Amino acid sequence: ESYVFNGKPLLASPLVPNFWRAPIDNDNGNGMPRRLGAWRNAGPNRTVKTVKAEQVEPQIVRVTAEAGISVGKNSICKTVYTVYGSGDVVVETAVDPQGGNIPMLPRFGMQMAVPGRLDKLTWLGRGPHETHWDRRTGGAFGLYSGTVEENIHTYVRPQENGNKSDVRWMALTDKDGAGLIAVGMPTIDISVWPYTMADLEKATHIHELPRRDTITVNLDYRQMGVGGDNSWGARTHPEYTLPAKPYKYRFRLTPYDPKLGDMGRVARRRLP
Repeated sequence: ESYVFNGKPLLASPLVPNFWRAPIDNDNGNGMPRRLGAWRNAGPNRTVKTVKAEQVEPQIVRVTAEAGISVGKNSICKTVYTVYGSGDVVVETAVDPQGGNIPMLPRFGMQMAVPGRLDKLTWLGRGPHETHWDRRTGGAFGLYSGTVEENIHTYVRPQENGNKSDVRWMALTDKDGAGLIAVGMPTIDISVWPYTMADLEKATHIHELPRRDTITVNLDYRQMGVGGDNSWGARTHPEYTLPAKPYKYRFRLTPYDPKLGDMGRVARRRLP
C-alpha cells in the first residue's frame, strides 16, 4: 500500500485475492449467486496464516503470504511478492481448493485500487470493446488507449463490465503520463472502474453508481465466461468455467514515467 514513485503513491489499497464477480444478467438468470456464492467473500475474508520475508539477492526481497480461505476444508491461497531494487514487483498467486462439493470459481484474480489521478488506460491486448473468455474473437489484438470512463460499459442494470482479454500489458497513467504498468506473465485479463465492486452489486440503476476518488483495478487470471444461450437459466458452457482445482498465475507491477522511454519497451524489459 506504500508503493510510491517520484513522491506520489501508486496504490490506494493493497492487492487482495478475488474469486467473485458482480453478477451479470445471465448469472442471475441461472442462479450463479446462489450456486457459487461461497466464493463471494473468500478473498477479502481470508485468514493469513504465515508471512515470510527473505533476502534472495542484495537487491531482491521475496515476501510469501499464505492464507486460509473459507471455501471447502483447509483451502489455501498463497501469494508471493518478489520485490526488486528497480521498483518492479512480481506477484504470483496460487489457490488450492480442498474438500468435497466445492463450487466452481466465478473468477480467479487480484483486485486493488489506485489513486483517481491515474485515469488513462493503455493496454496491449484484445479490444477496443470489452471481451470475455467466451466472447473474445470479435476483439482485434492491438494497442489501445482511452480514459477509464471510456472503458467501462454502462449496462442498464449495473454489473460486471469492461473486461479486456489476452492482455500482454496495461498501464494507468496521470495527466503527466506517469503511473503504473502491469505486465502479464504471459497474459492477464483486466478491467478498471471508477467505482467499486460493492457499488456494482448495490446499485440497481445507472444513476445509483457513484464515481469514487479511486479506481478499482482487476488483474485476473480469468473469470468464467458470460454464457448467454439465454438469460433465464442456461449456464456458461463447461469449457469456459473454472472448476474447483488448483490455479496459479503471475504478473509484474512496474512504476512508469515518460522519461523511461517507450511504454511498451519498459513493459518488455527483462528483470535482473
